[in-house]
Amino acid sequence: MSTTSLRLPADLAAAVDRLATERGTTRSELIREAIEAYVVEAQAGGPTDRVALARRLVTYPGSGAGDLAARSEEHLRSRFRARAQRRSR
Repeated sequence: MSTTSLRLPADLAAAVDRLATERGTTRSELIREAIEAYVVEAQAGGPTDRVALARRLVTYPGSGAGDLAARSEEHLRSRFRARAQRRSR
């Protein structure tokens, strides 16, 4: 895994830290997941703005999961973890 440094505005860094703490993950893992979602969508030729990405991930048709609203974070983590595992093979 390579290392990349980036600068974030203080308010964005604080928001990322709060979200990572709420999810029980690290800042790095949260940022990796966000970048991966962005890159996958961009490579697929889909919309890359944040609202469209969130809408696509949360309202994925035919997911078969009836509890997306209540357990969306868990579903997303599972989905990205499985995708990352497929890529690392």
